[in-house]
Amino acid sequence: MNMKKINSLLIICLIIWVNSITHIYADTNKDNKTHNILLINSYDIDNEWENQVKIGLKESIKDNLNFNIKKEYLDIRNNDNKNYIRDFEQFLNTKYRNNEFDMIITVDDEAFNLVRSNLFNENSIFYKKVIVFAGVNETINLTSQEKEYVTGFVDGKSKIELIKLITNLQPDVKNINVLLDNTNYSKDIKTKLQENGYFLDENINLNFIQGKYEEDIINRLKNMDENNSALLVCGVFKDKDSENYINPEELLNNIKDIKNVPIYTSREDYIGKGVVGGYVDMGREYGRALGKMVLKIYEDKSISQVPLISKLNSNYVVDYHKIYDYNINPVNLPKETIIINKKSYELLLPVGQKIAVIIIIILILISILYIIMMMLKHRKNNIKNRNLYQIAKDREQLKTDFIANMSHELRTPLNIIRSASTLLELKANNNEKVDNEYILDKAQRINQNSDRLIRLINNLIDITKFDSGFYEYKCKNENIVYVVEDIVFATVDYANEKNLEIIFDTDAEEIITNIDKEKIERVILNLLSNAIKFTNENGKIEVYIKHDEKFVYITIKDNGIGIPKEKVDHIFHRFYQVDSILSRKNEGSGIGLCIVDEIIKMHGGKVKIKSEENEGSTFEVRLDIADDNHFEKDEMEDKTDINIKDVVKVEMADI
Repeated sequence: MNMKKINSLLIICLIIWVNSITHIYADTNKDNKTHNILLINSYDIDNEWENQVKIGLKESIKDNLNFNIKKEYLDIRNNDNKNYIRDFEQFLNTKYRNNEFDMIITVDDEAFNLVRSNLFNENSIFYKKVIVFAGVNETINLTSQEKEYVTGFVDGKSKIELIKLITNLQPDVKNINVLLDNTNYSKDIKTKLQENGYFLDENINLNFIQGKYEEDIINRLKNMDENNSALLVCGVFKDKDSENYINPEELLNNIKDIKNVPIYTSREDYIGKGVVGGYVDMGREYGRALGKMVLKIYEDKSISQVPLISKLNSNYVVDYHKIYDYNINPVNLPKETIIINKKSYELLLPVGQKIAVIIIIILILISILYIIMMMLKHRKNNIKNRNLYQIAKDREQLKTDFIANMSHELRTPLNIIRSASTLLELKANNNEKVDNEYILDKAQRINQNSDRLIRLINNLIDITKFDSGFYEYKCKNENIVYVVEDIVFATVDYANEKNLEIIFDTDAEEIITNIDKEKIERVILNLLSNAIKFTNENGKIEVYIKHDEKFVYITIKDNGIGIPKEKVDHIFHRFYQVDSILSRKNEGSGIGLCIVDEIIKMHGGKVKIKSEENEGSTFEVRLDIADDNHFEKDEMEDKTDINIKDVVKVEMADI
């Protein structure tokens, strides 16, 4: 018994719960009811203005997802007769007989007239439906019954603004030819222009050219006087053969082929296709306004609070490029004119002012450029002056160091020579007995330091010759391998005194170069002297010769003390020394490597250095291989071993 009661109670609770869920779902569906709208347009199915109306309408109601818009096209231009309209009504009634439309939207005269005529027809899908219209050019007088169902935008404009734009932009215009088709839209424009013609200057003559086909319009335009004339295109026209509508751009081009006059329009679909401009209803703006009106009607659930709107502002639209094509003064443009095809940097000014502004801008840019150039030049001069000052300062320091260095280089050997000669003089004056070994030792000191002085003086003389351009050299074909090998072997004894190992190797026994033998010997000797001087005891010096088709490479490598990276680029500078006079461990004037560089440059060669501190240095001399590989052997032996030894002796004097 208790279980039955419990089961009954559970069933009752389940029923109550299901019922509440159903009500909630029903309420939700009610709030989210889909509103069905039928939109009808006439004329050309591709009409740009009507398409823009649809776009604007969708933009206004895009956030309201419960709208369902169906579109139908009333092809009134091709079928402007009662039978077609009757058949179209039957088609709509059959197609949508089961559809419950909340609202009908029309965007032109013919579509509105069709729906309005069936508003109280019980057999029509339009029976007592809310009707919202736009783009109607006819005068609308609604009955009291119709006002309960019909609202929209009434065209209250006089159309005279179309002419005012032309007369503003062309003050001298006399004849305005208005091109019209056979639609109610064109008929309304003609009527309103005729009714309000008294607003125009009495000298303005309006010529209405009305027709269905482009060919007829073109033929009538051929007889038009171009002087002080303009064209106003208000219709669209067919091709007589195909019965298809002529593309707006094609129509305008065909007109321009026969007449060179400014063309204006009242239709949005001609804007940007070749017309100067016009006073047009912007379809997109109409569509947005329609959307707001539709939302208001659904919000109030009645059209009583949404009366007819007598006027929706049109817009003056002008093509930037056409203004200048027809020499139109842009100062005469009406206020708030929309300018199309104008880039952001382009100026909307009369041609004269435009040229003046461009000239001024160019002058300003030139002035700015000149100022920038002068600033850069001034900055460059400042940098140059600072560099020159630094160079002068460095040169002054080099001169100071050189003088101090030369004083040391001259004084040291002179002191030794003087000391040796003084000792010999004292021995002689005191009648002391002096053995030959003592005399030879002092004589050796005198000779060695005399060689040091000779070497120093020779270097100074050569530097002077380089500066004055009188340094002479005589080149002939030599076997560079023999030249380098002789110098290397002549320095072996000096290397042995420091327990240094010298290695010589070559990739060929004969490599002919066109050189001044004595000058190249001096280069190799100087590099070997530095290698011996700056390599510690038990070190190694390697001399390699290799060649290719164009060059011979002489490499002198040591594992000595090396050169700091920041000073490598300066070692070929005149009088430059890595160590100062107060700290250096070896003798030298600092001009030997400068002479090496100058001699190799005179031979068209190049000297490169690679060095790391405490790792050693590598010098590479590159020389051209001689075109003529023949040489005389006796010319290679024009210097005796004694001569080479004397040269080596002088170069090695400060070791």
